[in-house]
Amino acid sequence: MFSRRGVLGLLAAAGTAPAWAQQRFQDKQLVSQGFGGPTQDVLQKVVFDTLDKALGCHSTQVPLQSAAAFSRMRAEAAAPQIDMYQFSGGQEVLAASEGLSADLGALSNLAEVPAKFRDPGNKWVTFAVIAEGILYRTDKIATPPRSYKDFLNPAYDGHIAFPTITNGYGTDFLVMLARAYGGGETNIDPGFKAMAKFAANATIFKAASEVPGLFAQSDVWILPYDSTSAKRAKDAGLPVAFVTPEEGSVASAMSVCIAAKSGNLDLAREAANHFLAPEVQAPIAQTLQWAPTNGRVQLPEALVKQLPRPDQLVGLEMTTMTTNRPQWTERWNREIGHS
Repeated sequence: MFSRRGVLGLLAAAGTAPAWAQQRFQDKQLVSQGFGGPTQDVLQKVVFDTLDKALGCHSTQVPLQSAAAFSRMRAEAAAPQIDMYQFSGGQEVLAASEGLSADLGALSNLAEVPAKFRDPGNKWVTFAVIAEGILYRTDKIATPPRSYKDFLNPAYDGHIAFPTITNGYGTDFLVMLARAYGGGETNIDPGFKAMAKFAANATIFKAASEVPGLFAQSDVWILPYDSTSAKRAKDAGLPVAFVTPEEGSVASAMSVCIAAKSGNLDLAREAANHFLAPEVQAPIAQTLQWAPTNGRVQLPEALVKQLPRPDQLVGLEMTTMTTNRPQWTERWNREIGHS
């Protein structure tokens, strides 16, 4: 039986919402930005389709990576065409600081999410955490990589792929390279210098949906991404493994926020609350291998062992990164990017 917290609790035995919910939300249209590819498909099924079933509304997702999504949020601030945003690169923090996001209101599931995953100003909330690290072909690389410095190993030249700077993971990779070589968020130069040494012969990709194909159909042996993509590649029968670098795995926060001038504020708040429901976060964890943030979520022990340990996770200065992203992007396009 579903908990009565959130919209899943509204479903009666017949699978319909009570009359008051149908009258309030029936046939309303909710538009959310999504991450595209298989991830968007999973969240559509687990989050939005169940929301629609409970409330009688209709939800769609517009595929945009986080950096591009934030640019659109800014551009449409006065008249947003997208009601809700899902960010993985810290853009929710900057959106709140610029007044682009609405107050989430009194979400019934919010109290079950630790304070570190909630905005003190109540403008965003994190619904899952993903571990970033190194994916590699076990049939090509006998000794597992240990560090981001391994991307400069001459043996891997021509067999490396990495995400573009407009993908949040691409920015994280740049920062972790900088950290590995003595820099970091406030000194990104070591990251650019390290990346330039292998970028010319590397494959640059845009989205998570490309990862399995890179390993299966090209001569890619190693790339930086997340544990979810490693699981997806392994489930597809590919000899791919995930490793936590000695510099640590970036804890990539998956957060939601609502456009300040959304015309569907009440419905968007219901959707945000729905993201936090244990009955939603559990299947997300089981399907995508994302760690839940609601403390009431119960997962199989085997899955718990596959999720990142707290001592392996590192945080990044997302405000600094988001502020510097335009300058970094310009430099990346000039020094790193290639067709």
